[in-house]
Amino acid sequence: MEKHGVSIGEKPIITMDIVDGKVRLVWKTSLLTRVLDHEIGKCVGCSLCLPCPWDAITLGPVAETAAGRIEGAPLVNVDPELCTFCGLCDSACVFGAFDATYEGEGAVNEFNRIGGTHEIDEEKCAPCVLCAKICPTGALGVEVKVDRKETLVVYSGEEAAKGTIRIDEDKCSFCGLCELLCPDAIKIFWSESVKPPEFKPAIAIRVNEENCDYCGLCVDICPDEAIEVDCTESTPREIAQPQITGKLTHNDDLCVKCGLCAIVCPYEALKVSKPFSGEVRISKLEKCDPTGCNNCFNICPVQAIYPTGTAEKIAILDDHCLYCGACAHSCPYDVLEVQREGYLVDELERAREWEKARRQFFEAVVGREPPPSGLFERDIVVEAVRKQRIQVQEDTAWDSSDGERERAMRAAQRMRDLLKRKPRLLQQFERGRVDKVVEEFTSQEAQKEK
Repeated sequence: MEKHGVSIGEKPIITMDIVDGKVRLVWKTSLLTRVLDHEIGKCVGCSLCLPCPWDAITLGPVAETAAGRIEGAPLVNVDPELCTFCGLCDSACVFGAFDATYEGEGAVNEFNRIGGTHEIDEEKCAPCVLCAKICPTGALGVEVKVDRKETLVVYSGEEAAKGTIRIDEDKCSFCGLCELLCPDAIKIFWSESVKPPEFKPAIAIRVNEENCDYCGLCVDICPDEAIEVDCTESTPREIAQPQITGKLTHNDDLCVKCGLCAIVCPYEALKVSKPFSGEVRISKLEKCDPTGCNNCFNICPVQAIYPTGTAEKIAILDDHCLYCGACAHSCPYDVLEVQREGYLVDELERAREWEKARRQFFEAVVGREPPPSGLFERDIVVEAVRKQRIQVQEDTAWDSSDGERERAMRAAQRMRDLLKRKPRLLQQFERGRVDKVVEEFTSQEAQKEK
């Protein structure tokens, strides 16, 4: 006989190991294997997995890691003795730090999960290099080609021109198209890191007017209207319009749907729906010291929080904050409070019945209270089996005059009620850890006697 992938009487073998930089937990029987991988490098120490109904996940040294005092430590810990390999952590983690897989007859590896959406309008996309340069997770890649200026401007005789050119850096988004068009005259000084709140990928753009013939093609190609060209004098020439070719690619496994690319896109070619809505509250500003502590800036996976250099001290960019909670856990003084209000679910085309329980977990992730009896209820139904009645001599000692049998029956019923009210205790009972069950039951009985 078998039940839930376990032969009756068979005890699952549970192991934990480090495999390719991942903490791997394995639950294995002769019929079914459950694997939970936790990729340490992708984990940001947020709180999305913490509503685990079995209390199997706890926070690691998030603040110490954000401060640089510890390197390489897991930011959350998974207890293999408590984990049921249900995959809830996988379905809530928008960073891909968890991966739950199942092997065996009838095993299912698809389930509803929290996730935003990312869409590219190829008709609007130029493409340019801007979104790929500012993406905090490297989820965007681009191949772009622009016709070079020297192939577009053809003089009938001597090449000569006079005029002026001006680039307004306040308007410039640093899309990079003008540099691709005319690299001899326009140079962009790209930055090694992109910083909030502007997220400009370059520190400056300069024009070498010795190589500029004021053809005006850079004006035509600029999406920000940041370039002004005035050609006052030129020898006869023909100017053709440049063609932009290429493609923007999107890696959904790396994308966290923060929406930063859509915010900066000058063509409005990107549309992103974030996985969560909510807010970050600065509740104890007097304790914040952004000059000495950089924890929240260091830990934020999308750089949505930054120092202002003013009396406000810090600011949060709600437009692309994920409300993951990493900043709050990294703060040593509880300055920040993250409140999640809603979520998007990438649902299966045909959700299974047990996905209703997963939806309850999602509600807990955004702070809504689970049912009073627990996140998951286990309805235990025992069907009567008709068997041949065998006449046996009754044990009269059991039917003692002092009501021993009745008391034992009532105690057994109270034990069943206790296990039904507390699913986590039932889990311990099913795993053979009856000591905790007995301890809880004894404590409850003692309280009733008082």
